[in-house]
Parts: sequence; C-alpha cells; structure tokens
Amino acid sequence: MKRLDDSTLESIAETICGAGEGAGGGYSAPGPYRTMTQICKFFCRAGVSPQGTSSTRKWFVLESLQAINGTPSLDSVLKRLASLKEYRGDATITQAVTKHLNQILQVEGLELAVIDIEPEIRECKAAATVPRPKETPMDASPDFRRLVSDPLLADILTFRWAEAQRCFRGGAYLSAVIMMGSILEGALLYKVKQNLDRAKRANAAPRDKTGAVRQIQDWSLSTLIDVAHEVGWLHGDVKRFSHALRESRNIVHPYVQRTLRDRPDGDTCRICCQVVRAAVADLLEVDKQPIGAAQP
Repeated sequence: MKRLDDSTLESIAETICGAGEGAGGGYSAPGPYRTMTQICKFFCRAGVSPQGTSSTRKWFVLESLQAINGTPSLDSVLKRLASLKEYRGDATITQAVTKHLNQILQVEGLELAVIDIEPEIRECKAAATVPRPKETPMDASPDFRRLVSDPLLADILTFRWAEAQRCFRGGAYLSAVIMMGSILEGALLYKVKQNLDRAKRANAAPRDKTGAVRQIQDWSLSTLIDVAHEVGWLHGDVKRFSHALRESRNIVHPYVQRTLRDRPDGDTCRICCQVVRAAVADLLEVDKQPIGAAQP
C-alpha cells in the first residue's frame, strides 16, 4: 500500500468515526457512529493495534492511521471498513460505505473492489476529489440581549457566537472552542459586575495576602464559574461542564495543548455550544430576581 495524503487519511478517519446518530463535525460518511470504545474494537477486528493518543475520536483515529500509513496494516483497515462482516451482513450499509470510500480513494488512484465477498484494493485511474463534509447549519444564538443590558456587549457576544459557528462549519474546531470559552467568560464577568457586592462575599472570590478581594480584572474564568455557582447563578451540572469548556479553551496556549495532546473535533464543539446555552439559561433565571449592585 502506497502512502496516502493526510487529507485522504482524514476523510477515512471520519468514515471510521461514522456519521450516524450522535456524530459531530458534519461528517458525510454513511456508516454507523462509533464511540471511542467501538473504534478501538474496530481496529482490533482489522488486526491492527490503534496508536492514537488524542482524547477526541477523529484525531485518535487519524493519528492511528498516520502511524500505519504506507503499510499493509492500512490495507487491512480499509478492507475491514468495506467488509460485509463489519456490518453484520447488511449489504445496503456495506455498499454505501464502499462507494463513499471509493470517492475518497479515487484521488489516490485506488479503489476497493469486492471479489466474491471479500474487498480488495486495486489501482485505478486517479479522478474526482476527496469529498467534503456536508455543510452544517448555523446554530441560532442564545438571547444575549435578554441577558446583557449593555447593547454593545450583547452585540459582541452575538457576533462571537456567529463567528464560532462559522469556525465550526469550516472545520476550525479549536477556534470555535476558544470562541465559546470567551463567550462564557464575557457573560459571567458581566453578571459578576452587575452583582459585585454579592460576588465579593463568596468564599470562592479571589483574595490577596491581606484578605482583600482582588480587582475584578484579575478574576480568572475558573473563579467566575466557582463564584457563579456558589451564589446560585449556575447549577452544579452546568458548573462542572463549564469547567470542562474552560479546560478545552485553555489549549489556546500551544504548550497546554502539547501537554494535553488534545485536538477538539465536531463533537467537542457541539458540547461547548450546549454548555454556553445552559449557562446562559441559568443566568437568565437569575435575571428574574432583583439585580444587585450596579456595574462599576
């Protein structure tokens, strides 16, 4: 098996991840959705040990494919992916997956052909292009104008939501996650500023060596989340997921990403969108109550 281009491997990785119920990233593959556990079992059925290290499905698969690129192990993975045995004899799914794989492989001058019932890889005339994922529709923005009385800030948060959606649709998943983290921080910071006296009384409020509460510009996103939960603005589950979003947002720093070996994918982006929605919903519930101190 010759070495394949990384863009080809990426499309194959999306095919292995699948685009059934629960899939993220707008993958166009017709096969079933596979969880991380199911992906590892798939590699085992192909007789290959996965070597990916990422915690996200697509990048884990892509790293595993890159490790075997140009070796017979990649042949085994492709053949298993187009095998009737992989889909319990379902010819419709098998044919759909095989057709999709051939669209991907044609640009490399390869194709999968079924001999008797077993797929084989053979050379063909290079043609077509690697199929692009189907366009994912824009996700409507939360009502930031109800949450934020400052019209300029509300417009900024709305713009950032739309920007994150454009990143998501374009496959710029890291950028989308970072943008979602900034939206969460902006919404929480506004809430704290509007209720500063109450926020300062929280045990989670950051203090200097003298015990005085630090200036609001020195509060981290982690602190904002903890304070918001302590004073009753965020529910416990939203607090936990908000911290997960914060951790994903922190890979804006290259060395943090290197340490975590993490690369967000479409699934991560969808979760981050839901976290921001949940946080905004919690904060809007608080808005039904009298507002505390004025914004400084």
